[in-house]
Amino acid sequence: MVTKMKLFAILAILAAIALAGCASQKKDEGFANFQSAEQTIPKVELGALEKEAAIKRFEDFFGDITVENVRTKAPGLFAPDVYFNDTLKTLHGRDSVKAYFLKTTEHAEFVRAKVVDVAQSGGNYYVRWVMDVKFKGSKETSQTIGVTLLRFDREGRVTLHQDFWDSASGFYEHLPVLGGVMRWIKSKI
Repeated sequence: MVTKMKLFAILAILAAIALAGCASQKKDEGFANFQSAEQTIPKVELGALEKEAAIKRFEDFFGDITVENVRTKAPGLFAPDVYFNDTLKTLHGRDSVKAYFLKTTEHAEFVRAKVVDVAQSGGNYYVRWVMDVKFKGSKETSQTIGVTLLRFDREGRVTLHQDFWDSASGFYEHLPVLGGVMRWIKSKI
């Protein structure tokens, strides 16, 4: 007879295999993609008014990710050739990012981020945020914190978007079955 502990261990191993199999890219490729983007996308320092407007567009878009906001605000926020990575997915091009967020709205009752503060180092802009997500069919709202590295073009559109956040507690722990396994694994560490 399989004990409860063995069953959880088997489920954890299966979950790890499933996650590894679902990965869209190898671990080293993700880092290499970011390094390449970081080295090739220019750092543009915006003036005070341009910076304020660019950050406001970011806040407006991520403040409430809805179908209407994605369709109307993505073109003003993202440059046509944007590099985008939110730790779940790496995308290239505004149309890919727009499609990704439209698909996201299909699986969530709401996705809302509040900008906490912004720091700048040359042409790199760091936005610290708190995000609330309620997945369809979920009773709870997931809350997570993160930082986004942004670079802008001369028009103030995002050319590089790299998120740094805990996707395990912000996303994976809220998935049916897998979430329970993830929480159990964390409790054993």
